[in-house]
Order: sequence, then C-alpha cells, then structure tokens
Amino acid sequence: MAIPSGRQLSVAHQALRLRLRFPNERYPVVKSGRLVWRLNLQPTPLSVVYQVEVRYRHRDTPRVRVLSPKLESRPGETLPHVYPGNELCLYYRREFVGSRDFIADTIVPWTSEWLYFYEYWMSTGVWLGSEAPHFPGAATI
Repeated sequence: MAIPSGRQLSVAHQALRLRLRFPNERYPVVKSGRLVWRLNLQPTPLSVVYQVEVRYRHRDTPRVRVLSPKLESRPGETLPHVYPGNELCLYYRREFVGSRDFIADTIVPWTSEWLYFYEYWMSTGVWLGSEAPHFPGAATI
C-alpha cells in the first residue's frame, strides 16, 4: 500500500476532532502512533444501534469494522462491500487523504451511510452505494 506523501494530520489531531464532533462517545485510545475508537452509530431512527471500531495508524488508511450486531448476509449471497476480516469498503482508494481529511468528517459519515445501504440491501437485495470492483485478495481500502 502506498504511503501518503506530504504533511499528515497526526493521530492526536484525529483523536481531538473525534472527541469534539462526538462528545457523547468514548474517548479514542491513542498509543504508539495508532488510534482505536469504538462508537455507536444508528443510521436512521428506525435502525438498530451498531457498535463500530475505527483503527487508524499514522500515514495509513483508516480501517472500519462492525463489532455488533454481527453483520448477516442474504440467503445465497455474500456480504457486499467488505474486505477480508469484514472490514468495510467505504470509499475509493484516493478519497481519504490523511494530510487533509479528518476521520470524524469523512470516515464516520461514510460508515453510517454504509450501514444504511446495508440495511436497505438486507430488505431489498439492492445496494444503493456506488460500485467499485472488488477482487479476491485485494488490498484493503
């Protein structure tokens, strides 16, 4: 995976922005240039509450997975838009740029949107999000 070039927002910058934007959630854990944050997301008032984990390492791309409830699939289908380990496919590779983008302003809303698309797909079999090719064994994000 290519490392983004240029000045990057630090993990501390990311953690502070998460704390400011989501004051009712737990503090992100920051240690050794890494951030781990668990939060609850509810895409619509009728949705269940999902516990989500965001992992971010300085100069890397954020990785997101749903901890609970367990994501299910439709009968005879595989769960769409996930990478190995059920990490969510949230965006095209170059849409998140660590030198300018805050996780709180991009990754968190994109995760909520993904969860909405997931709920709609479970009900209808139609994925509302844009499509990017997924290849077996492809690199995460």
